[in-house]
Amino acid sequence: MIEEPRTGMEFNSLEELNSYYKLYAKRCGFGSMTQRSERDDKGSVRYVTLGCARGGKARNKTTNMGKPRPTAKTDCKARINALKVDEKMKLTTVNNTHNHGLSPQKSRFFRCNREVSEAVKRVLDTNDLAGIRMNKSFGSLVVGAGGFENLPFSEKDCRNYIDKARHLRLGSGGAGALRDYFSRMQYKNPGFFYLMDLDDDGRLRNVFWADPRSRAAYQDFGDVVTFDTTYLTNRYGMPFAPFVGVNHHGQSILLGAGLISSEDTDTFIWLFQTWLQCMDGLAPPAIITDQDRAMKNAIAVVFPKTRHRFCLWHILKKVPEKLGSHRAYKSGLKSQLMKCVYDTQNIEEFEKSWEQLISKYTLQENGRLQSLYSERTYWVPVFLKECFWARMSTTQRSESMNAFFDGYVHAKTNLKEFVDQYDNALRKKIENEISADFHSFSVTIPCISRSPIEKRFQELYTNAKFREVQQQVMGVLDMDPYLLRRDGVKKTYLVEDEVRVEEFCKNITYYVDFNEENCEVKCSCGLFQMRGILCRHVLSIFKCNGIKSLPARYILDRWRKDIKRRYTLIHSTYDSGHQREDTNRYSTLLNICYQMITRAAGSKEHTEDATKKLNAMIELYGYNQEPPSMTKIGEETTIVGSSKQVLSPQVVRGKGRPPSLRRASRMEQHIRKGKAKTKKANLLGKRKEVLFGLDGSQPVLEGLDGSEVQK
Repeated sequence: MIEEPRTGMEFNSLEELNSYYKLYAKRCGFGSMTQRSERDDKGSVRYVTLGCARGGKARNKTTNMGKPRPTAKTDCKARINALKVDEKMKLTTVNNTHNHGLSPQKSRFFRCNREVSEAVKRVLDTNDLAGIRMNKSFGSLVVGAGGFENLPFSEKDCRNYIDKARHLRLGSGGAGALRDYFSRMQYKNPGFFYLMDLDDDGRLRNVFWADPRSRAAYQDFGDVVTFDTTYLTNRYGMPFAPFVGVNHHGQSILLGAGLISSEDTDTFIWLFQTWLQCMDGLAPPAIITDQDRAMKNAIAVVFPKTRHRFCLWHILKKVPEKLGSHRAYKSGLKSQLMKCVYDTQNIEEFEKSWEQLISKYTLQENGRLQSLYSERTYWVPVFLKECFWARMSTTQRSESMNAFFDGYVHAKTNLKEFVDQYDNALRKKIENEISADFHSFSVTIPCISRSPIEKRFQELYTNAKFREVQQQVMGVLDMDPYLLRRDGVKKTYLVEDEVRVEEFCKNITYYVDFNEENCEVKCSCGLFQMRGILCRHVLSIFKCNGIKSLPARYILDRWRKDIKRRYTLIHSTYDSGHQREDTNRYSTLLNICYQMITRAAGSKEHTEDATKKLNAMIELYGYNQEPPSMTKIGEETTIVGSSKQVLSPQVVRGKGRPPSLRRASRMEQHIRKGKAKTKKANLLGKRKEVLFGLDGSQPVLEGLDGSEVQK
């Protein structure tokens, strides 16, 4: 119980007086404030009046008389006056009578009783840098404190602090802060690459950047790249344009990114040329994009020798929109179109099947199908079998990069905040890769057969890729190759494969050419050419010909776990400019304190003893020490580069892009529901191969080339 103020009480300092009256007010149920103070010639306070926070009269400054501002003022006269006498503050007059009700349980809501401690600030800073939303951060603080009533601050106080912290950390957060960030990264590591495209007024138009690790990783995994721009990122509406590849675990890997102001041919040419310059002029052998005319034109200019593929999923999802009104769409047109796309094994079969489709349903004048046919080499699987795609047939990996930003990046996110979040994505991807490397070396997946070929893949390939090999090894049991013809050392086999969708089966016949002399083999399914994994049809031919030793040509270095790749030795350039040198010391002390608290909290005596000693240590080290913060920039973060001012970009609208986050179409929503149902079915013992149809109705199954096969 705290003593009530009375005339004649003395305090050693003004701080002690303030602390006493603030605590007294909180216990009684009101807020305190300094109503008046006077200073002497030396600048120290000689007289002070502390009173109730509801003292004084309301001052309504609003011009809208019909909507006056709410006020808490009641002209309460409760107050104390203190005069400095002999270096002590002495109470001269005291009034403890209030003209309003008091509520000790609700006094925590007064401004004077709300304070965000340094420890909480650090937690908020850390969570903000990690992309954790404020409602999640505040919720964890509430749980840790045992309830809202035990927190001396509100969620709004936390949001206000983070807003100020971001301003200190990011400055304006626009193009100027972005340039400073890039300059700092390049100063730390010359391998960091960035280029900013400005208009005639010095305003940012486009920007591209890539860290040293991504540039080095491109040397190993730049054989196929996906590129996509279907995401609204920030307050300027600049589309995010990531270049994404696949590493030896089949994981997505970032190979650079851009923010662009428009999606026309000239902009894409600038972005692709910049990326090519970043990658030392080495163009990717294959690239996957959406069916976008501007992208297609730009790729033809910048990457003339690169095999360009359209995202198959995006093309086929538009089919119901363009052909759904046809009277025969559901009665046969859709099924025959899918068979034409998926079931044909060579170009001649496709051309014949397409001609039959057009003729049967009199679609000669259909503009959509004419357009698709004219660009058939960009999306029909049969035209793409001779190129390596690393199990990618869509831009889904680029969109998975976009999904990483969901929940944090929004329409008000500035450029610097977005790039910070990109760094978080980079960290996460690197950590996932390191974890997968560890498990591939320390965890062995048992073989499911006695085949020495499977054993060889077990020794060389990462666990993720060995799992894919095992899927094919398991399918060998159902294969019964038939020798169609023989020409010297060359054989041609027919292999009939049964593909199952729940209770339905579909038989597909594949052709396998085998050379006995050099063990060269090629299957019409194209799995090895497209994915780099030997198909079950080829493995069955090896088995029936007694091949025990795996030919070296069928072991791809890009899937191996025993190769030390140069990019893994390069540390990614993270922006540590917002961290001070004493941050590590802070973390060290905090860990020690946690250990002490865990042990001391076990008994009341230990808790009281630890509290006394900690308070003594606080007195020993003083209050004038500035606590470490993650929102200030240390001296080591010297900014280098051009001093020319860079203006933030103007707000733009992309092609067909709504003014918010990328919105899923009704088709995508149906497919997501289908995937959820499929997952539930798998838990009930259904086969995992089941996907759902492109229009959400008819099931499809996964083909050997990574695309979907219509039933």
